[in-house]
Amino acid sequence: MNTTHRKLIPALLVFLPASTLAAPQFYGRIDIALEGTDDYPSRSLSSALDDMGSGDSPLRDGWFVEAYNSYLGVRDEVPLDVGGLSLIYQFEAGYDVDGDSSDTFTTRNSYIGLATPWGRVFAGRYDSLVKQAEGKLDQFNNTGADMQTVFTSQYRNSNTLNWVSPNLGNLVLKAQLAPGEQDELGTPPYDETKDGLADIYALSATWNSDALYAALAYEHGYTERALPAPVSLNVPADRDVLRGALGMRVGNLSLGAIVEELRLDPDYPGASRLDGTSYLLSAGLAMSPRLTLKAQGGRFDSDDLGYTLTTGTVGADYKLGAQTTAYTLLSVSDADVDDDAAGYDDGKGGLVSVGLAHKF
Repeated sequence: MNTTHRKLIPALLVFLPASTLAAPQFYGRIDIALEGTDDYPSRSLSSALDDMGSGDSPLRDGWFVEAYNSYLGVRDEVPLDVGGLSLIYQFEAGYDVDGDSSDTFTTRNSYIGLATPWGRVFAGRYDSLVKQAEGKLDQFNNTGADMQTVFTSQYRNSNTLNWVSPNLGNLVLKAQLAPGEQDELGTPPYDETKDGLADIYALSATWNSDALYAALAYEHGYTERALPAPVSLNVPADRDVLRGALGMRVGNLSLGAIVEELRLDPDYPGASRLDGTSYLLSAGLAMSPRLTLKAQGGRFDSDDLGYTLTTGTVGADYKLGAQTTAYTLLSVSDADVDDDAAGYDDGKGGLVSVGLAHKF
């Protein structure tokens, strides 16, 4: 923060009412990791598939300083004069701690809406319901071995309208929709404009108790992607995703499993449907209040997309304080690529990472 900002922020706070200063919750997270990779897949499977469509490799080599999931946010729930209603809002911005991006801030989950006796309704940018269904089953969330290396649906949707039911015992129901807002997809003559109210729509159900977590989520949306060779055009495709997740806790042991089915239907004469399946198995063992040992295996398998990827990861978290965690991990991967579709070699890879995360 530069000197001007240090002087400006206290000056602005003087003019805010005391009630305003006291009510909102300011929160955030900062995370930095040093990583070494050797033919290890890029962190996002969706990006990797896009790279393959353009002929680039989804595998990378080298040393990196990465700032995973660092953010700042403000949120609050304010009772209103109309009985039973409260205003809810959240502004959350990702912060480029390591300086790799030209954009210092990026929009994360941000919304405004109402809490009502019939649930919470809000609009803004928010995690897809399929992403939310993972719960806390990804033992290496927000690291280089994040489950999104083998899952395509770890994304946020823009322009969303959301409903979250009241807690029905341990059951919560959710619905989300989003208009395309004139998204122009594809190249002529296979172009299309999305301008409907519910070009994206999704439903989910989540059961969450002390010992058991279960979730089922479905989303229908769209994408623009390069079809596998020899077709090199970008064409619109309907996108359907179904994800199931199950987790349980037995004493100090946490176990989890996630399965996701992906279906792409390209709007292209003679094009076949493209299917892919993702899997995850995870385990975490709390050896003490400070030390947790973790292991995880993941796989993405799609003959249609010409890409199969298997990963295996072990690691440990050590709590240095209530809000500060040091972590390390070692991950191996095996990418099997259809050379005709991608134009480059397969690769067995590895990743080593050491990081420090702090929440406030």
